[in-house]
Amino acid sequence: MGIYFGPHTGNRSYTYSAELAAKLTKHGGRSSTGAAGLLTYMGGQMRLDSWEMCPEEAEQAARSIEQAATKLRSGDRRVAEQIAADAWEAANAGRPWTVS
Repeated sequence: MGIYFGPHTGNRSYTYSAELAAKLTKHGGRSSTGAAGLLTYMGGQMRLDSWEMCPEEAEQAARSIEQAATKLRSGDRRVAEQIAADAWEAANAGRPWTVS
């Protein structure tokens, strides 16, 4: 179990997702509304089964996460880049992005 981000990232454990959210936040990952909502969800502060973002929020999240990912170490950077790729895929397709 864990959080499912999409086909690029797949599932990540709740614990790892919360740790990654904290690292992304520390490095400026909350610089948009879309990213702030996603990182709050990943951190476990929302008691929801899933988090859905409109395409515009997904694009915001992708940009913010990509920028913060450049400041992470290789393993965390790779996962953050995969999360951003899932967000970009939804944004470019013009469909909502659901993280569950």
